[in-house]
Amino acid sequence: MSATDTNTHPPDADLPGPEGAITLKLTQDDAVEIIERLRESHADSLGRAFLINLDTIIETMGAKWEVKRDLVFSHLKTSFERKFPEPNWCIAINDNAFLAVIMTLGEYKGALSAAELWFGVGQFFVGDVSKMRPPLFEALAKDVDVMTLIPIDLAKYFDRAQARPFRNPSDPLPGAPDSAPERQNLAVGTMTAVRRPAASGAMVIVGGRNLRVTCALEPLFEMKKMAMIGHRLEATVVEASGNVSIDAKAMAAMDWSDREQVDLASIEQGLKLLALKSPEQRKMLVVVPAAFSTFAAARTRIKITNEVSRASREMGIKVLFEVRNLSGVPPHRILEVISLLKPYCMTLMGNIGADQKAIARLRGCGLSGACVDYDSGRRDDATLTDYLSGFSTAAKASTGACMVKGFDNLHQVAVARLAGITHASVKATGLTALRH
Repeated sequence: MSATDTNTHPPDADLPGPEGAITLKLTQDDAVEIIERLRESHADSLGRAFLINLDTIIETMGAKWEVKRDLVFSHLKTSFERKFPEPNWCIAINDNAFLAVIMTLGEYKGALSAAELWFGVGQFFVGDVSKMRPPLFEALAKDVDVMTLIPIDLAKYFDRAQARPFRNPSDPLPGAPDSAPERQNLAVGTMTAVRRPAASGAMVIVGGRNLRVTCALEPLFEMKKMAMIGHRLEATVVEASGNVSIDAKAMAAMDWSDREQVDLASIEQGLKLLALKSPEQRKMLVVVPAAFSTFAAARTRIKITNEVSRASREMGIKVLFEVRNLSGVPPHRILEVISLLKPYCMTLMGNIGADQKAIARLRGCGLSGACVDYDSGRRDDATLTDYLSGFSTAAKASTGACMVKGFDNLHQVAVARLAGITHASVKATGLTALRH
């Protein structure tokens, strides 16, 4: 391949498929976390994730590449972080590719900035590269450890409409200049920008709305030893037509049959994600959350317990069921459903909201602990300790253990330990952010 060849693509990638895109399987240990971070932030569907290919620079450097590889990636990372603070982030994807996620710029300006990174590192290490075409690709999350790469031609690249990043692929591209050609699915060598496919995730129809359900694996910690012991499945639900996120309160208000669909889709995806991890990465425990109404429906409960039990046997992990949306449910009904679930798990926890008086009402319901959703409020360490201590005290008096789910970072987990919290999960982005 010559230094001016525009048909470059990352090694180990599949040949272009029928739609002209490249499929790249990630092999690094944190591949799943990278994909999860793209999905959670919607960076790929918003056109904010750019893969920079280094093949031409590697070929020009020749034998020097082996000696200077780390310096090249370090130069890219330093240049990126100097210009783009969080929430922007970057990481080396393999031996010849660098991922730049630029959330604070539009698609075209982001692509230009990614091109500047390539020109900058080329100029520094090999000299004048101004006549070369920067080999840029849109990076899209395709599967739990797989990306789809679409080549970018800056002369034909433009911003999509910002209001509807999840639009139907057949919709026109509003905001594009009249003279700009429509994005088409063409062969990779043409370097023509391609219309982005729909974001990944299971689609469910709820009340006439199309909802996209994705699942992330939140690292789970046991606080006595501050050790990671497993993962918690965490669903993200987005209304496909307008990119409207469905929060926990809105999910709790769904009809029972609709919530069942969301829970089933999330659990199915979460177990698939877990299966792709090595036994060491899976650890020993998985927390499987679902609404009380979902667990109370016999047919759905049987489907979940069968699926989870099979996964537990195949992966050698233990299961903890988190029963959510318990507000207003009579204690005897909670106890009844809990008794039906106990044969299929190690233990159960109840989630009745972030209310100490409500947690006290879980006493005598057969649960081993209470789970509280962290609200991501800004608090200093002392205020956070006081905030969490109330939940810990209420949970220990009524059920025993207290788990807080969805911390933003590990520092909050350390504070929670001092507040008496027994278990905690961290958002999937919480650990990845420390590496970028």
